[in-house]
Amino acid sequence: MPKIAAVIFDMDGLMFDTERMSLRAWHDAGRAFGVEMKDNYIIPYCGLPKPVFLQKVAENLPEGADIAAMYEHKRRFIREAMARDGVPKMPGLVELLEALRERGIPAALATSTDKDTAMWNFERAEVREYFSGFVFGDEIERGKPEPDIYLAAARKLGVEPRFCMVLEDSSNGAMAAIRAGMMTVFVPDLAGPTEEITEKLYAKVQTLNDVIPLLD
Repeated sequence: MPKIAAVIFDMDGLMFDTERMSLRAWHDAGRAFGVEMKDNYIIPYCGLPKPVFLQKVAENLPEGADIAAMYEHKRRFIREAMARDGVPKMPGLVELLEALRERGIPAALATSTDKDTAMWNFERAEVREYFSGFVFGDEIERGKPEPDIYLAAARKLGVEPRFCMVLEDSSNGAMAAIRAGMMTVFVPDLAGPTEEITEKLYAKVQTLNDVIPLLD
């Protein structure tokens, strides 16, 4: 078993309970714009880069639906909810980050979310201090499920990909990590991994707390 020299985190649905909030926000946007939104218009595309995600969602909507305006409505909904209620952290997040710190294992973020939004979340969740590197969706030409964002995170940490553990909650993100040649751990949120991905995982666990034993 290779030694774990770094752990790379996805963000939405993995660190923060934002995927469910995003669903509520999309439904609110649908009501505001008179468009029916269903969960299966959104969930299969979680983890994809924003332009690809919006294109996929728009394919399910009536012709002429203003997906860009709906996205901005959704974004405001989430910002207002988080400003009011805080950023909801996933169970075990802080415990895992503390365990990494105790073991001297660096952590990095590799998220399809843009830099401004991701750092807004990080500052309010008070977890920025635990991370040694960040790669954002608006910095990468080819997003998940391509491996580029995870390879970039490994370079920022100065760690070979095969010694990196990746934590993901979406099949698109897990495929990116697998293609990068990294130890991929799936922590399900809205949906579990596909059968193809399950066969290639390093592990599948229920919560971030369950990742801690894997570090040793």
